[in-house]
Amino acid sequence: MGFRLLDFLLRRRRAVALSAAVFALAAMVYVLVADPVYESWAMMMPPIEEGGEGLLSAWMASINVPAMITPMSRSSVTSAVMADILRSRGLAEMVIGSLGLREWYKSDTMDDAVRDLRASADIMVSQTGMITLRVRDRDPAMAMHIASRHITALDTLNRRLQFTRAESSVRFTAGQIEKFRERLRESREKIAEFQRQHGVIDFDQQVRGAIDIAAALKIKASLTAIELDLLREFATPDAAEVRKKQLELKHINRQLEKIMTGDTTDAVFVPLRELPALYLEYAALQRDIAVNERVYSFLLEKHEEGGIEKARNTPSVQIVDEPNLPEKRAGLPRWAVVALAAAAGALWMIACLGWWGWVSLRKRPLEEDDAFRSVVDTVRGDILAVRRRLKI
Repeated sequence: MGFRLLDFLLRRRRAVALSAAVFALAAMVYVLVADPVYESWAMMMPPIEEGGEGLLSAWMASINVPAMITPMSRSSVTSAVMADILRSRGLAEMVIGSLGLREWYKSDTMDDAVRDLRASADIMVSQTGMITLRVRDRDPAMAMHIASRHITALDTLNRRLQFTRAESSVRFTAGQIEKFRERLRESREKIAEFQRQHGVIDFDQQVRGAIDIAAALKIKASLTAIELDLLREFATPDAAEVRKKQLELKHINRQLEKIMTGDTTDAVFVPLRELPALYLEYAALQRDIAVNERVYSFLLEKHEEGGIEKARNTPSVQIVDEPNLPEKRAGLPRWAVVALAAAAGALWMIACLGWWGWVSLRKRPLEEDDAFRSVVDTVRGDILAVRRRLKI
């Protein structure tokens, strides 16, 4: 059956050649009539954050980021956030408005223009955190302009986000600074009055150690409470970071209570609540002034960092490769398109003839040997015809 089917196909090789020619002609007409497509591409990397809140912190505080991404590296998460901003509708509308793409794409609505723009742009993030932007358009200059505007709009949105975050941080810390400045003044006045009244100068090393540990725990609890308040300013109550800070604060308070009451199996210092009333009062005053001084210094640092972040004017996107002006068309060469179309036409006709031959030949009692000799004669005749034409 195999040689009979092959002989059937060879006898109709002109139909296969005609089908390939028709498909190739249609492909040639398409590549000549269709608009050319040019591709401009650029490569970016996330900013190297040396201090301040940064893009990742600002973005994660603005939305409830799932906890599943926390094991990823900071650079990879920042790159993923930047890629999502590049795909956002807000950035697309900024690019469309600045370049007049509704008229360029001949779109009736903004939704259609956004859809066309997204179809022409590809954003990819590598494992190392590099972001690749590819933009296709019928005009090479417009493709380069669209890629450049994507980067400009990304930088604008990043700066706006960082400025809003820094402004809120400065406003919050300014109020806290005034409150703790007053607390620090009152603590200093109280301990000065206590020393004048009772003539207390120093305690033994055991009591001092207990005071230092209690002060350290109280400082940590106060700083954790402030960080929790900062998170609550921007994150949702059920965010993972908020719940984590709440558990941390609860654990610190529990440890502080053990130091104050001596409720611990490995106690080294005398419990503060078992000291004489005079010592206990002095310990509380020392602890309060140490806490207020540390918290006050912490707030001043945060306030200064927020002011620097607010005034920062450095680019928030680092460009590795600028958008290029494409000189050649994107995609396959024209000859390759025509060749693939011809091959597709030939395969389609071979499949159709193969099915037709299988259906018709299975009803005919032609021997396989006769079919093999017919195939050999046909191939030999074709070879001789080619040699005569080439004069070989």
